[in-house]
Amino acid sequence: MLVSHLWKLGYTIIKRKLGTYLSEPPTVNGYEIDIVAKLHRQYAMGLCIDKSDLHDSKLLVKLDCLASRKTKTGNKDVLLFIGFPVEIYKTVKDLVSSFDDPIKGNIYLVPVYENVQSDLFSPSYDKVSLRNVQSVH
Repeated sequence: MLVSHLWKLGYTIIKRKLGTYLSEPPTVNGYEIDIVAKLHRQYAMGLCIDKSDLHDSKLLVKLDCLASRKTKTGNKDVLLFIGFPVEIYKTVKDLVSSFDDPIKGNIYLVPVYENVQSDLFSPSYDKVSLRNVQSVH
């Protein structure tokens, strides 16, 4: 579902974990990411977390590291899209709200619903709302 949201926002997926035709994304400072995407000259990373990840003591450090990344050329911010089950929305939002403002500005929360609303090529895809994607700041 995170891929669908990035497509809806106009991003092109460059690397994708468990993808058939795309290569695996690289690790960033030793942390695994799920998606690397690009929109014009703006890069973004996607990360999916679940309830078990909330119990990991290093999650805060991981999110901080990923959200503070910059491109090698141009020194532009790399956005971080975090996909998670809607049941843990409050916890994730509180966790991300603890960061400084420049880092919070690079993080976008994407609550993912358990039942798949539709896929990219179905006629009902237009009903998928961009309101699901939220900036923390």
